[in-house]
Order: sequence, then C-alpha cells, then structure tokens
Amino acid sequence: MYRNNAESSFCFINRLNGNANDELQQPGEHEPTSALLDYCRRKFLRPYVAILTLVGLNPISTDMSNVRACCSYVQALMVLCVLLVGYVLRYICGYRGDRGFTSNRDIRPINNGADGGIPILLVCKVIDHEQLQNLIERVFLMSAKPKRLCRMLRFFLGVALALLVLLFGYVCCVVVMQPAQIVKISWLAEVLSDWEVWLRVSLLATILLQDLVEVIILSNFYIECYLLRMHLETLSHKLLMHSIDSLDWMREVLEFRKLLERLNQHVSVPVSVCFLIVMNLAYAFAGLVYLFKDFDFHYCALKLVLLNIANVMLWLFLGLLPFFVASSVTRVCQNAQANGHQIRVRPFVYHNTSAEDLNSTLLFAASLDMSAKLFRMPIQPNYLCFAILVVVIVILTLGMCLNLTALGRI
Repeated sequence: MYRNNAESSFCFINRLNGNANDELQQPGEHEPTSALLDYCRRKFLRPYVAILTLVGLNPISTDMSNVRACCSYVQALMVLCVLLVGYVLRYICGYRGDRGFTSNRDIRPINNGADGGIPILLVCKVIDHEQLQNLIERVFLMSAKPKRLCRMLRFFLGVALALLVLLFGYVCCVVVMQPAQIVKISWLAEVLSDWEVWLRVSLLATILLQDLVEVIILSNFYIECYLLRMHLETLSHKLLMHSIDSLDWMREVLEFRKLLERLNQHVSVPVSVCFLIVMNLAYAFAGLVYLFKDFDFHYCALKLVLLNIANVMLWLFLGLLPFFVASSVTRVCQNAQANGHQIRVRPFVYHNTSAEDLNSTLLFAASLDMSAKLFRMPIQPNYLCFAILVVVIVILTLGMCLNLTALGRI
C-alpha cells in the first residue's frame, strides 16, 4: 500500500513538473528572462532584421566578420545604384510621383523631356545594431503580454505591406493605362522603340524598389516610436503600482532617454525620415494643384481621376503619419513628468517610503524634458493640430481660387 501511494505521489509530482515546463514554454508574465529573449528573437527580432537586410538597411553589428560587413555594404551600394537607375528611367519616361506620366492625353515625344526636380532617395546605414536589439528586448522583457506585443508589431508590418501594395498598384495602373509609347524624349523615342516592354518592366521594378525602401524606412520609424512609447508607459505604470524601486525607475528612464536621443539623432535624420516627409508632402501638394488646375475632367476618364485622387491621399497620409507618431511619443514623455506628483499623493501605495525618496523622485520626474523630434524640432500635439488646420485651409483655398468643379473648369 505504501509503495502504491509513493508511486502515485511520484507520478503526480512529475505531472506538476511537466505542466510547469509547458507553462514556461509559453510567453507570459512569470517567464524566465532567457525564455522571453528567445521568444523575442524568434518571433520578431530576426524576421525584422531580415526585412531591413532585404533592401540593405540592416544595421551592422560590431561582432560581425569583415566579410559579412563588406557584403552588407556592397548590397547597400547596389540598392543605391538601382535607385539612381530608377530615377533615370523616370526622367526618360516622364513619370512623376504626384500625377503619373507628364501627359495623360498625348504620348508623343516632347522636346523638354520629363519633369525635373525628382529628388533622389538616399540609403542610410547606421551602426546601431546593439541599440536596436536592446530596445526591442527591453520592451519584450517589461511587457506583461509579449504575445500581444508581438502581434501588434506584426500588424504594423502588415499595414506597411498594404501601403506598399497600394503605392505599387497605382503605378501598375498608370503604366498599363498608357498607350504603347512611354518615352517622352524625342531623340530617344526612336532609339528605344524596340525596348518598350523592357522599359516598362524596368520602370515598374525600380519604382517598386523605391517604394519598398521608403515604406521600410517609415515603418521602422513608426515601430521604434511605438516601442519607446510602450517602454515608457510600462515604466510609469510600474512606478505608480510600486512594482519597481524609484531609484531603478530613474535608471531606466535615463536609459530610455538615450534610446530617444538615438531616435531623434539617427533614425529621423534629415536624409531619411525627414527627407521622405518633404518629398511625400511635395508630391501630395503638387498632385492637389494638378487636380485643381491642370486636370481636364472633360477629357479624362473617371477611373483616371479617382486614381490620381487616391495617389494624392496616399502621399498625404505618408507625409503626415510621422508627425502623428512622433507626437504620441511626446505625449507619453509629458505624462511621465507627472509621475512624481502622482506617487506623492498615493498614501496607501507609498506609505512605507520615506519623504526624502518621494521628493527626489518628484524632482527627477519634474525635471524631465523629453520629446520626439523631426527636423531637429520637438513635435508637440497642439502644434501639430494647428499645422493640420493650416494645411486644410490651404487646400480649401486652392480649391476655391482655382475654380474646381465636378464638370471641369469654369
């Protein structure tokens, strides 16, 4: 009888240990650090770095071999060369980002070539692999629901893919709707007449790469802003619930400030995110002026009008989205300044904490002056709303002054 009881107890303990091991394999709140880090790397970090590697934007790790680092730089150089070739093809074919081809009614070669002033998209590589990995792993370790966090990050990548499909879908529609001749330079029209199909394919391929690089740069900025926001919100919640020591909270906030400074100084540098903002808003406003003034609604088909309106809305969305994302980070930073006052009035949570520690935390939190920056300027939510109001007024004024009607120009 004692033997049977001992065997049954031993089996019961084994079942408990097995259940405990199964729970450790599922990411959750009480997981060990190694399991969470492994989950973070398998489910998001490695695929995310692979996406950056696809277009030569992956950060170079300091422990990477010389051969791999050289191959990475060569890949980035090849991507830059393809981008340059793409803008040369745009010039030859007269393709504009704000309206498609320069003429929707006449495809005969013109003498003045295509539109000038197409800016070149620069590929920037920043050696900050450790900081990017540090940010992602910190947020996963502090998150109470890492599965939900991983789903949200994948959702953002899915939205970026949808934007890429919409941008490239517009290009495909415009190229397909054009007649056979797309070369706009007269002396090249006859020379390249036998290469019409290859020109179309090359134009589509290079524009796809340009849009892919832009979407990845903007999505990377948005993902890092979201991670920073979640990181600071988690720190604030832990401080208010007294699940973190005030001194540890100060250290974590100082580390957060370094990551935020990296975002402001490197990720949103003028040759990447800020450059794309200028280019996208220029495309959007140029497309609006084209719709309000130069577009002939009597001649053009309705589907072409709708395509151009959708194109303008896409560029406007891509141009304004970084401002909204940066303002959300600034708002969380402003809320963190009030954490010291909030814990000072929580007698039941911090009743065992000395007044000296509470006062030091209050002074530290009140002295925080952090914000997300674009063009080296802090992005404040109230200023952003005012700027959008000005943009709406300008658009409405253009519509009224240029006499846009549903039937054409008066």
